[in-house]
Amino acid sequence: MKNNSIYKKIACALVLANTITVFSITGCNTTADDNVNTGETGSTESTEAPASSVEDLFRAGDQDYFVPFQNPEHSFCTITEGWATPVRQQGMGGCYCYSAVTCMQSGYMKEHGELIDINPVDVINRIYGVSDSEYPEEKYYINSGLETDLGGDMFQVTGALCDNPLNGYLISETNIYGSYNSDIQDFDRVTEEQIKEAVRENGAVCICMHYSKDCKYVNGYYTQNYQDNAEDTNHVAAIVGWDDDFPADCFETPASRNGAWLVQNSFGEFWGNCGYYWISYDMPSPLLYDCRVTKDYSSAYAYGHHVMATVYSPALVDKVISGKDLSDFTLDEILTSGDVAAATIFEHKGKLGAVGFWTTFPSQSYTIEIRQGEFGKVLATQSGTFDYTGYHTVEFEKPLNVKKFTVVVKTGGAAFFEGSSTDDYSAFTIFQRVPGHYEAKCQPGRSFIQIGEEWVDVTDPEIISRIGYDELPPEFMEWVTAPGDPCITVLFI
Repeated sequence: MKNNSIYKKIACALVLANTITVFSITGCNTTADDNVNTGETGSTESTEAPASSVEDLFRAGDQDYFVPFQNPEHSFCTITEGWATPVRQQGMGGCYCYSAVTCMQSGYMKEHGELIDINPVDVINRIYGVSDSEYPEEKYYINSGLETDLGGDMFQVTGALCDNPLNGYLISETNIYGSYNSDIQDFDRVTEEQIKEAVRENGAVCICMHYSKDCKYVNGYYTQNYQDNAEDTNHVAAIVGWDDDFPADCFETPASRNGAWLVQNSFGEFWGNCGYYWISYDMPSPLLYDCRVTKDYSSAYAYGHHVMATVYSPALVDKVISGKDLSDFTLDEILTSGDVAAATIFEHKGKLGAVGFWTTFPSQSYTIEIRQGEFGKVLATQSGTFDYTGYHTVEFEKPLNVKKFTVVVKTGGAAFFEGSSTDDYSAFTIFQRVPGHYEAKCQPGRSFIQIGEEWVDVTDPEIISRIGYDELPPEFMEWVTAPGDPCITVLFI
């Protein structure tokens, strides 16, 4: 996917959706031989047992030089907490999926004390398919090659698990924490303390980095402090701990201070320190995020799965049309520019327990309405904010007995949609750009955007004009995409 200034300045999270495909490829030259079942039951995965102690990981380290995790007030590790997950060996690509599964398993282990079985290759095969003419499913297609060679992102992982359980597990939360030690994003930035809190409270957190530059064994510890990492990234792994006392001189490029993240990779147990390594607190990263799963729901339904389009509030669009410089927009200005209201009509009988949806900015306000039938009386409403951009599941205090109902989601400033089918799509491997096709399955009569006082069907052939995009300056028009179904999930207990 291409980068563009309107997304970069107004919706930084969507820029990450466009660029992380390049970030999340790897240089590992092994292959994955898993026999994938894309149904509800995942394929069996053979993995080594999780690490039982940190001492076993660092037997090659010079114990007279440094011993990790000696001071609990200055360090933390999911392994010592009992939340360890298997070290996997990925294929040519797929690190974005392997690291996301590490987050899922780690978070679930923290909450429930159970190591769940999710094969990353099952998830990859829900995202990608191989075909040059037939597109039976809503997913990303390439003409030839292996799906496991392709890069991807947390948007795709979330779309693959939002309404189709894998071994009973559905995605419940995807938090996009933002960039670290970098101003690559205008609105989403995460601090060292926020990362530590996320790992402590939720388990492992994905971090984007270059898989090989500035890496070196120093005194038996495999380490990295690549200072150009924010602009030169091609891999994703998972932070599973930290030690504030890790020596500053234990890096190819010495750090300005002590302290490092313990990172679990997906290159097998013979890489680094038994599959782990240390990243200096100094090293920048363009993106950190996590993915969490739940087994609390019996079923879920969504029409819009993958984030491929954004609708902005009329006030923001009008300011761009009037010539406002995109760099002049502030986060507060965006969040208070008026709501974007999206709606989907569902027809499923049961007890509605929660709604899943995306926020496009940190601290963005939301309001959910459940309406009877097609835009009938309001049965329930819930409002709030989330600290981070991402996909969130909002539970209702009391389950609702429903049959045919409308879900309205209002978010301040902007909203994500699945977009429309297109042949102008590219996936990436470590070696090349792979042309492909994105397939959406939007149908009339089920999904709507509120324009003024009117609910307009997203399949309306004049939808681009009606939301005001055809008046944007010419340099923006190549990025305009018809919205398609909103990315809304309903979950039943």
